[in-house]
Amino acid sequence: MMEKCAGAVTDWLIRCEVVKETDKELYQYAVYSVFLSLSPLLLAAGVGACMGRIRESVMIIIPFVIIRKFSGGYHTEHAWSCLIGSCMLLLLCIVLSCYVKCGKEIAFLTAVASVSLTCFSPIDNKNRLLNQNEKCLYKKITAVLVIIFLFIDAVFFWCNLHIYSVCIAIGIMLSAVLQIPCIFEKLIKNGVK
Repeated sequence: MMEKCAGAVTDWLIRCEVVKETDKELYQYAVYSVFLSLSPLLLAAGVGACMGRIRESVMIIIPFVIIRKFSGGYHTEHAWSCLIGSCMLLLLCIVLSCYVKCGKEIAFLTAVASVSLTCFSPIDNKNRLLNQNEKCLYKKITAVLVIIFLFIDAVFFWCNLHIYSVCIAIGIMLSAVLQIPCIFEKLIKNGVK
């Protein structure tokens, strides 16, 4: 579906003479990449709007999307299963943000998730394998991003904006949780050899 939308936008840009026909494939890929990058935010806003929790859903998705870009993790085989799974996970995270209290327990779980992200990142995707230099760079970027979001989480906590502190923590934990299937898969493969 996103491919069709990207194609339609690119065709419109060609008709408006903004893009040359010869560059169609390049711009179609660029438009597709923009749609793909914005889709989690739009999905979060949509699910959040349905639940009356737009700010909370956006505060969950921002750390998740930014950290996951460099940390990697589980990916589904098909776009439709990704969309359904993402909606379900996002719904669960928004509901959790309503009921989880800011305290020692969530701070501990966030710390565990942060350590896990720092230790196990990046996780390769079979569609985009990283070379050794990229792995080293992505590991460092993930660690810095985790520290930045932990700092933001702490600032929200100290400013008594506990709901946003919880949302940031959930976003960090979601990034770590989606690495677990890949970590187990890797451990199983290494154990078999």
